[in-house]
Amino acid sequence: MEQYVAFLRGINVSGQKLIKMEALRKVLTESGFTDVKTYIQSGNLLFNSEVQDTNHLILAIENLIEKHFGFHTDVILRKQFEIENVLKSLESCRLKSDDDRKYYITFAKEEFSVQIDVPSFSKNQDVEMIYHTRKDFISVSTEYKGNFGFPNSFIEKLTGIPATTRNPNTLEKILKL
Repeated sequence: MEQYVAFLRGINVSGQKLIKMEALRKVLTESGFTDVKTYIQSGNLLFNSEVQDTNHLILAIENLIEKHFGFHTDVILRKQFEIENVLKSLESCRLKSDDDRKYYITFAKEEFSVQIDVPSFSKNQDVEMIYHTRKDFISVSTEYKGNFGFPNSFIEKLTGIPATTRNPNTLEKILKL
C-alpha cells in the first residue's frame, strides 16, 4: 500500500471550480481509495492505494472529478516520500521564510525536459528558482511593487507543464495528517 498526496490545480479559487472536500473524500472512498483525507479547501488530498501506476491514479482522479463535479482540473500527484524529500532539500539549505523572503515548493504535473539553469529569475526579479529536480522546484519570492511574486506561472512558462505551488508549512501540515 502506497501513500500519496494529490494536489488539485485551481479549485475553489474566486468562486471557480468549486468542490466541497467532504464530497471529494466521499467520491474517492466510494471509488476504492483508502484512508482519504483532505487539508484545507485548496485541493490537498491524501490517500492510500495499492495501485503503483501514478499516471493511472491521476487519470482516475481527474475522471472522477469531471464525472461528479462537472469540470476538468489537473491532478498533480506525488508519493508521500517525495514530498518529504523535497522538504528535506529545503531544510538542508536552512531556508526559512521571513518578512522579506517567502519560500515555495512547486510541483509540475510531469517531468520536463528543458534545460533550466539555477538560479533563474522571473521577469520582475520577484521570483528566484533556486533548486529543481525534473518535477519539483524550490523558489524564493521577494516583494515587487507591494506584492510578493508567486512562482507558479513563472515555472509553468519555463517548463510548459501545468504545476501547482504550496508553501512548506502547508506541506508539513499535510504530512502530519
